[in-house]
Amino acid sequence: MIIAVKEILGFSLAILIFLVLFNLLLEPFFEQSMIYFPYREIEEDPEVLGLKYEDVFIKAEDGVTIHGWFIQNKDSGRVVLYFHGNAGNISHRLPVIDLLYRLPASILIIDYHGYGRSQGRPSEKNLYLDAEAAYDYLIAQKKYLPSQIILMGRSIGGVVAADLACRKEVGGVVMEGCFTSAREMARDMLFLFTRPLVWIRSDFNALEKVKVIEAPKLFIHSKEDEMIPYRMSVTLYEKAAGPKKLLLHEKGGHNDFVITPEYVRHLKEIVSIPSPQP
Repeated sequence: MIIAVKEILGFSLAILIFLVLFNLLLEPFFEQSMIYFPYREIEEDPEVLGLKYEDVFIKAEDGVTIHGWFIQNKDSGRVVLYFHGNAGNISHRLPVIDLLYRLPASILIIDYHGYGRSQGRPSEKNLYLDAEAAYDYLIAQKKYLPSQIILMGRSIGGVVAADLACRKEVGGVVMEGCFTSAREMARDMLFLFTRPLVWIRSDFNALEKVKVIEAPKLFIHSKEDEMIPYRMSVTLYEKAAGPKKLLLHEKGGHNDFVITPEYVRHLKEIVSIPSPQP
């Protein structure tokens, strides 16, 4: 009996030591590779759409230079600041650029630290720095008023948009295919991420951020999303402060760009909210 107890205690201690060492030494690398999938090569640019664009290089607060495109639409006094998901780079977002331009709206789309032609390495903190630098660029260099800036983010980019809207005045926020928090997503993917087993360091807590955003909000999600369950967008919508709207697509996976008349109408509504001209 005593030997059995000692074996159980020894086994439990070994598991505890393994978990401590894993959380301290290995988890940060595992987490980085699980969240970020940057792609360096710019495969195409807006010229393939017949759109003139400006290469933009913006210095973030940490001194790192990030790259983006600014596409001006002279038929609109509003600009969409777009934050993409965790994979690829801005050259893989040409369909959404085309749609936004034809709403009509001007667009500034950026690559995060470590993506495309941007320097540095991605992290939650750095993604937030990138967003703020892009916002400041629109204010200082392009002379937009805060009320003329619409934030739009897809997947992890939705959390980036929400974080920026918590700290800066904006004209509206669009969160597409977004999750409630990194920790809830991790628990959905693997039970080991249930504390106290493995402690994911990233927060990306959209649920807390949407509660304090005063600007109009539009939540979009597909019911067939196989990566991020649409119930997360429903929860975000329910917890968000008003004004707010929710649009659920009946079809389409997480990486599908679903365009429906209702989708276009909702985007036009939030982009066309009256605001002063620059």
